[in-house]
Amino acid sequence: MEDPKISVIVAVYKAEAYLHRCVDSLLAQTFRDFEILLIDDGSPDNSGKICDDYAKQDARIRVFHKENGGVGSARQCGIDHARGEYTTHVDPDDWVEPTMLEEMYAKAKEDDADIVLNDLYFEYRMKTKDEKQKFSSLHAKDILLGMVQYKVMPSLCSRFVRLACYRKNRIVFPEYLKIGEDYCVFVKLVCAVDKISYLPRAYYHYDCFSNSSSLTRTNRGSSVVFMSEAIWNYCKDDLYRLDPQICNVRLAMMAYDFFVDNLLSASEFHEKYGNKLSVFLRVPISLKVKFFIALSALGYKDIAYKIYRPLKRLSDILFRKREYGLS
Repeated sequence: MEDPKISVIVAVYKAEAYLHRCVDSLLAQTFRDFEILLIDDGSPDNSGKICDDYAKQDARIRVFHKENGGVGSARQCGIDHARGEYTTHVDPDDWVEPTMLEEMYAKAKEDDADIVLNDLYFEYRMKTKDEKQKFSSLHAKDILLGMVQYKVMPSLCSRFVRLACYRKNRIVFPEYLKIGEDYCVFVKLVCAVDKISYLPRAYYHYDCFSNSSSLTRTNRGSSVVFMSEAIWNYCKDDLYRLDPQICNVRLAMMAYDFFVDNLLSASEFHEKYGNKLSVFLRVPISLKVKFFIALSALGYKDIAYKIYRPLKRLSDILFRKREYGLS
């Protein structure tokens, strides 16, 4: 086929249980001028064969088999072989609405946008939640501030990015990261492009209870420390150049992640963040977050955690009642 308008990249790993749902939702698109790149990242199950079977059925599907290298290398393989004007990523355990490509492409062309953002559906076991992105504006600084405050999801799934933006700015996926690689690339892209648009509609169904492509959505322990530090080191220069405040918010939220997951002892937390207490108190984050990281930075992390744990249990109970209709 001639160069298509859109390249849809699917990084596939151990996805045989749900790959059909994903690819079928793409083949059901009302927009027809697109290609699907199925990147088999050395999957040990039948995912590779499923990919090949789809390629035999539809000429728009191209399959690439590679040694397992992680989701970053799989996504990069897709970008390297993409031929579309715009690219988007879909994880193999997720699925999309049939008008996604048509309406997102129309918005991209209407605004001559380098990136088009949208909303997402979060799929829980018994409920679908429409996750609205909270933009104060579409300026790069405000988008990244929303991202580091967890108001904007730094995912590349379903978002449209002009392929030339990757290549012109030499933006590549960090292969050494098993989680958060799209966070890094999202930051680089937002800092580099000229025009960002937003379509306030949800098309993408994000499955919150399955494994995604070459990564696991529930990694914990020391790997989280490594990944958070690696993401921080990869992104901090870009964030700081755009606005030092964004960099400080990201640092504060990373400290809060370490606190929530109880990954640092009281002495380690104090050693790591004790000299940043004044920074944490000035950044625009919630008082709850400030309280816990400030108390921990002062050396009282164990006390803070004793306060936090019962509040977290109560929050979890209320969440289950709300999301699953439990009494």
